[in-house]
Amino acid sequence: MKKKHLRAVFIGFGNVAQRLAAMLTVERNSFPGLKDLQLETVGIFTRQRGALIDPAGIDLGRALEQFREDGSFPAAPVTVLQALQTLDYDVLVELSTLSIADKGEPAISHVRTALERGRHAVTANKGPAAFAYRELAELARKNKAQFLFESAVMDGTPIFSLGRSLQGLSVTGFSGIFNTTTNFVLSRLEAGESMEAAVRTAQRLGFAEADPSLDLEGWDAAAKTAILANVFLGADIDPLQVERRGIGDLAAEAASRVMAAGRRLKLICRAELENGKVRAQVGPEEVPMDHYFAAVSGKGAALRLETDMMGPLWIIQEEPGLSDTAAGVLQDLITVAADR
Repeated sequence: MKKKHLRAVFIGFGNVAQRLAAMLTVERNSFPGLKDLQLETVGIFTRQRGALIDPAGIDLGRALEQFREDGSFPAAPVTVLQALQTLDYDVLVELSTLSIADKGEPAISHVRTALERGRHAVTANKGPAAFAYRELAELARKNKAQFLFESAVMDGTPIFSLGRSLQGLSVTGFSGIFNTTTNFVLSRLEAGESMEAAVRTAQRLGFAEADPSLDLEGWDAAAKTAILANVFLGADIDPLQVERRGIGDLAAEAASRVMAAGRRLKLICRAELENGKVRAQVGPEEVPMDHYFAAVSGKGAALRLETDMMGPLWIIQEEPGLSDTAAGVLQDLITVAADR
């Protein structure tokens, strides 16, 4: 029997969404694992650059070409929430950017609206799982929908898929390096480069934001820590409840001294159960050279999971990029399609 197309609405058409669109269209033949994913896009919405809506289906490859040529779509005829409440779609693909100041909004409202209609929600935005995980997960369960966010931490590395496969085990704590910008900047500081020069290099290479404050102040890492604590430790916290210290005030001299002493500086994220409560924190730490974290250089990332039955489980990621993040979204879409 021929599989029915998965009808999707995209919110956000930035770098990740464009990479995803390219992988689904002009580059599709390079990825045989996508053969069973038949996606039909009925809406694409951006925050300030217009929208496309076509219930009969949008040519995603042509839309990508148009957006790259013109830099925008036509003005949106309806609001995002109106579209999510009225369009006929199966899955929301929420790829807007994280807002700490707005506590995950408007992405949380987007996901909530889809789930309330029994539509699936896939997101790379950290806000929904960091600020409203318990509410949205329960809403998804109640309405027999899926709320998936594999790309929210470690750029698509299948952390949450792994977690679902740990049958009978309980995670008791975790630690990790989750923010690529700060890890890269710290590596440059160790080499004697100034903070300003290191950030400029990261921006030039395309993985640091024009405003890197969410990274340097530890907010991105705190959001990822909150997500992992909520999912793996049963917590109900948000990034504002994570003890947080960033690297913005570090000088190259301090990093060089740590390096000369045979250690490395890393922005480490941690959470553990203490007397039935979850304590989560983010901050720079000095790591011995023989520790796995010391080997995570440049844009790399790592996660160490502690469980009640097994020794620590490690996931190491080398040099992630936009394709990694897009691949995580694709994993979630394939999961949705397989369960229909």
